[in-house]
Amino acid sequence: MTVSTSALLPDSIRTAFAPTVAYLNAASYGLLPTAVAEAVSAAEKRRAEGTFDITGVDEIVADCRVAIGTLTGFAPEQIAIGAQVSQLVSLIAAALPEGAAVVLPEGEFTSVLWPFLVRPDLRVRTVPLTGLAEAVRPGDALVAAAVVQSADGGIVDTAAVGAAARNHGARVLFDLSQAAGWYPVRHLGADWVVGVGYKWLLGPKGAAFLAGTDEALAELRPLAAGWYSGYNPWETCYDAPLRTASDARRFDLAPVWPAWIGQRLALELLLSTGIDAIHRHNLALADRLRAGLGLPPGKSAIVSIEAEPGQIHRLREAGVVGSMRAGRLRLGCHLYNTEADIDRALTVLAG
Repeated sequence: MTVSTSALLPDSIRTAFAPTVAYLNAASYGLLPTAVAEAVSAAEKRRAEGTFDITGVDEIVADCRVAIGTLTGFAPEQIAIGAQVSQLVSLIAAALPEGAAVVLPEGEFTSVLWPFLVRPDLRVRTVPLTGLAEAVRPGDALVAAAVVQSADGGIVDTAAVGAAARNHGARVLFDLSQAAGWYPVRHLGADWVVGVGYKWLLGPKGAAFLAGTDEALAELRPLAAGWYSGYNPWETCYDAPLRTASDARRFDLAPVWPAWIGQRLALELLLSTGIDAIHRHNLALADRLRAGLGLPPGKSAIVSIEAEPGQIHRLREAGVVGSMRAGRLRLGCHLYNTEADIDRALTVLAG
């Protein structure tokens, strides 16, 4: 007997969101829980009134480090905050020695790829995703990849890539932007991981993170060192000498206030629901979509299919939101979606 996906998550999830469409586009941005939207709005209202407390955000950021650590397996002191993945990946790209060899999947999202390409002295090559582990060679310095690929939802064999990298003495960087929030990303064996909060982590745009082992973080320099990277930002915000934090906070950018205020609430919702439960829910919906399209079951919450001309517009007219990426229709299923969303999309696609 097929189990309804509604039985996989708590009933409270249905009331935590307020979509007015069948939103199948978490790979572009996740829906804000209503409590997150209200908290962000309230914070901005306090700012407009002049009663916003900047220092209060420090505790919120600290809570987010703990939550991100729970998701990824890194300690809070190994986690730095930023605003964009490309800015954080650039720290790693800048630390590589001249002539270092870097291997990435073909079709990788540019925020992961371009920080390496802007250095003409690096030897960057791209290989098919399914052969990424086998493509690691002696002398490679780094393997970098999004665990879940943005364009089509393809999933990296993280265990195989990690083993191949260790065998050849290479570092590993995984981007969790399309994975964290629905896919298990704890203890992947990477030297560094990066991610953003506004997709599957359901936060406002403006929050991103970098986490790494102590040894790997020691290879990086805080190229954007500013007041928030000080060991005590409110005491070290003026003058020399350099007094950065000794842990990953030395790589921090000052927090985008509303982004992290909302992100803490979103992380609490995800962790209280449970990533394993969300993973089962999302895959069940994605496989319902695949089955309706005559496709076999898959391992990703993202479904990528060939699109007919005008199909994305017909979906939007019917109240179904997806996106076009790499010439294909991309639909993503997350915890706020229901079987009714999938069936509405299938009705339009069948027509």
